Amino acid sequence: MNHMSLCILLLLLFAVFPAQAQDSYRDFEKGLNLSDAQRGQVEGIKRKYMDEWRTLNNESARKRLELQGVDRSSEAGRERARKLEGDLNSMQSSKENLYRRYRGEVTGVLNEQQRGRYEKFSNGEGRRGMMPPPYQRGMMPPSRYRGHGR
Repeated sequence: MNHMSLCILLLLLFAVFPAQAQDSYRDFEKGLNLSDAQRGQVEGIKRKYMDEWRTLNNESARKRLELQGVDRSSEAGRERARKLEGDLNSMQSSKENLYRRYRGEVTGVLNEQQRGRYEKFSNGEGRRGMMPPPYQRGMMPPSRYRGHGR
């Protein structure tokens, strides 16, 4: 598969999976029976975090593609790969922190019953594809991106 085909395939994957997760989250959110005031607050919280989330996702996708193309046969290539891996791990940590802040704010808007359902959804199956998975106390394993581009 040539480089252009790979790029197109990755872009399509990034477009399809978030859309499916978004529909799942919308369906779940409807089931919370939010009041109009709560719905407005939650929408405001989403808008507050969405641009930063998209920026982090786009930049990490760009760096993953760059990492895949790095020639590791030279010391300069290996150093570039290490730098990209570090950047990707840092971005993943930023995404996890952003998600925790987002969840904390949304949780503060909900009543006790809604909060329980939201926590169950956020920590379980409904979360898949929506936000980054939790790792050991929110940290990325250091070898997350090792081996790409070899």
